[in-house]
Amino acid sequence: MTNSAVRPDPTVDRFNADPIRSFTMAASLYTDPDVAERERDAIFANSWQWVGHASDVAEAGNYFTASIAGERIFVIRDTEGELRAFFNVCLHRGHSLLEGSGKLDGLITCPYHAWVYESTGALKGARMSERMPDFDVADFRLGDVAVENFCGFIFVHLGEAPEAMDTCYPGLSEAVSALHQNPDTLSLARDSTFDIAGNWKNVGDNLLECYHCHPTHKDFVDLIDMSAYRNDTFERWSIQTGPASTGNGVYEVTSGAAGFTSAFAWPNISFGQLPGHRGIFIFHFVPTGPETTRQRVAYYSPDGEENHVEEAAFDYFNNVLGPEDVALVENVQIGLRSQAYHQGKFICIPDRPEISEHAVHHFQSMVVEALETD
Repeated sequence: MTNSAVRPDPTVDRFNADPIRSFTMAASLYTDPDVAERERDAIFANSWQWVGHASDVAEAGNYFTASIAGERIFVIRDTEGELRAFFNVCLHRGHSLLEGSGKLDGLITCPYHAWVYESTGALKGARMSERMPDFDVADFRLGDVAVENFCGFIFVHLGEAPEAMDTCYPGLSEAVSALHQNPDTLSLARDSTFDIAGNWKNVGDNLLECYHCHPTHKDFVDLIDMSAYRNDTFERWSIQTGPASTGNGVYEVTSGAAGFTSAFAWPNISFGQLPGHRGIFIFHFVPTGPETTRQRVAYYSPDGEENHVEEAAFDYFNNVLGPEDVALVENVQIGLRSQAYHQGKFICIPDRPEISEHAVHHFQSMVVEALETD
């Protein structure tokens, strides 16, 4: 019997650029509130963030609001039909200009003091300002936010001059377009939200590998032919694919996609399909605290409806696959706080892409890089 304690040394970092040699990121990166604060600026305010779909702003005057890295923004289709995004803050006293979503007549009126802006962001007028010397409406143009329609989905970036998404994610648009030829024409058929007691990176780690699938997702490995499963990484994105098994017992795939796809884009979204989908399935996860995450799953179909196969697919995710993953992530989050855990070891096996964790290492490398350059 011994009284000497065996504990990992938290001052030693064995993360390595080589995934085969690398240990995982330090547990403190998943629990430390200071890290979460740094990530808000280094990652979420410095990356393309999904906020909606082209169908949400299909007509002039359509708008919707969102929150990114603590900033309120809104996206609008201006009177000329151009897609625009702005910080959602009146330049008089800082009140939000818009709430929720809707359609305007081309003018944006602050509900606090009724300053009026055009849909281009220009200040049209401020009550009683004509009595103020040297008041110039040109001094009060709304702050622009970079916005893109990327394969039918609306993304914003809080940086002042970000790279275009095609430059940031070379090859991703082709992978997403392969899921549906005209993604702009899709519309929301169904969505759901999971509130998870786990750090957002913990959710990402779980998303990006199928090493855990055989032990924990019995239905998934029945649904998908794992012998043909692949997991490939590219610049700032990765993709997992696998054909549906014939005669699976999860749900009958009689139409739509013949397999599974999940195309992850840094830092927190995946475009995908479950077998039977005609459209595109979005998996999006954002931190709500240092150790909490809100995960949204949304299915966009060609007619804004689900057929019986798609309904079965979403029910499977909502009631089986999703809850299984939430339970795994929440259990891991408890373990990450243990004094007995510091860093794990990646299982990266190039000739076994169905189980290799190289995409998790790829994701964690981008996290480490973002925090080191912060």
